[in-house]
Amino acid sequence: MKKTIIFSTIAAAMTLSANAAAKPEANDSLVRNYMRSSLYTIILNSDKMNAYYEEESQKTDASATMALIKGFSKADSKKAANDTVDTDISLFELPARVFTDIEIPNQFNDHNLGTRILDFDAIKATVTDEDVSAAAEKFGQTAKKKGGFGKFAKGMMGMSTKGNDNNQEFDKVVPGVMYKFFEQDHVAPNLIAKWYDYNPDGEKHWGLGTIMDRGNYNFSKEELAKAKDDINIQNKIAWTSQQMIGNTYVLAVNLRFRSHQAIVAEAAALAKAAGSKLGSLGALAADVASAGASAATGDGYTVQAVTYLYRLKWSDDLNQKFGVDFYGKQSTTLEDLINSGLCELEFVGSEKSSSNIRQRLLSGKPIRSLIKRATARAIDEAIIKLQNSHEEFRTVLPILGGDGTNIYAAIGTKEGLNEKDEYEILEAQEKENGEITYKAVGTVKAVKGKIMDNAYGAAEDLEDASVSEEEKAAINRSYSEFKGKKGDYTGYYLRLKKKN
Repeated sequence: MKKTIIFSTIAAAMTLSANAAAKPEANDSLVRNYMRSSLYTIILNSDKMNAYYEEESQKTDASATMALIKGFSKADSKKAANDTVDTDISLFELPARVFTDIEIPNQFNDHNLGTRILDFDAIKATVTDEDVSAAAEKFGQTAKKKGGFGKFAKGMMGMSTKGNDNNQEFDKVVPGVMYKFFEQDHVAPNLIAKWYDYNPDGEKHWGLGTIMDRGNYNFSKEELAKAKDDINIQNKIAWTSQQMIGNTYVLAVNLRFRSHQAIVAEAAALAKAAGSKLGSLGALAADVASAGASAATGDGYTVQAVTYLYRLKWSDDLNQKFGVDFYGKQSTTLEDLINSGLCELEFVGSEKSSSNIRQRLLSGKPIRSLIKRATARAIDEAIIKLQNSHEEFRTVLPILGGDGTNIYAAIGTKEGLNEKDEYEILEAQEKENGEITYKAVGTVKAVKGKIMDNAYGAAEDLEDASVSEEEKAAINRSYSEFKGKKGDYTGYYLRLKKKN
């Protein structure tokens, strides 16, 4: 009985906007709506770490550091309207400064809360042994153990260095710091409050605007008009709301701005140490790996992004309990929700990625733009790695159409697409209770030369004379083409199956 009452309440509220909620056709737009996951991004900023890397850079390559700082001062002193920066801050603080200007990727709904930049050092100072134990129990999250030389050498080529004490100390305390922040800021309850438009000053404390905005495109006008009296449609609407809320994530990012020379020096030292344990053959492999790392980095700087992914724990039972105890009782407050213990976060996984800033690019370009670009691309790369490692975080995106041989989808280099990756074609199927499942009906791969370049800042490259016509064509594309299964799959979906 409770289910019927709550489902009817949600369905009735959704019906109010039926006239404005027509379900878009698959080929209406290349950016049409679909049921995205929702993302809250925060940065773990450590002044101690910033100072460490600034000192590291000066020790390893003082001339390069000064060249970059001069480029920073010269270019940013122009104070361009859309690209200004305070010149009294350290260069190594810039990634954190530009972070909040970077848009949430299109494959996610923006579910950001008020706090976006965490003072890691300040929170760390308050973390107790009890917090560390609680974090371990709740998240099962511990510092990663060092891998073997083969794994290390591979990571080194991707500039995934792990060797210095500063990084190890930081990574070790992340679980405790995140636990403390989540508890102090009541992050999980506030994520739910944002879904239900909590307004402590309104006549009604809880609303459905956000759920309606993000879920109505799953339903036709006719379905919404009938929802009040049709239990099957009520079930479908309620399942959609529960599913959307259950795909709410928190992405915590630590940005490390490092000189390439420092990374190479560190990689060489680690390779030498690892190689010495494996005899002459290991030493030779270490030399090769170190040389490869040096060639891969070249000159300039790198923004490393170390990311930690958490998910809001939500289920049908929790959805119903919230509906009865909170939405059904509009006088309840956010404090009541916090005290209920209904809302929690769980740890999903972590990844490390990087993006380069070449010194040759500094001429005439504000360093803030370059760092913002590198920061955004490093975060995008981290999301790609997290999706590859964790299937539940993978995006299910709509197929926009096709020509009978190839199919089209609005995904590209920003999402890590290449012609070797395998994607599943999914057919959405609805159960009697309204639950949507996806049945794989085939696999496809992207067509080489038909992949959209939608990486952050790619459009700026159109004015670069060194960019080839082929690269410009990729940037100008608004979708990518896939081949491997003939037929009309308009209205179907794509999801990553295997990253190659």
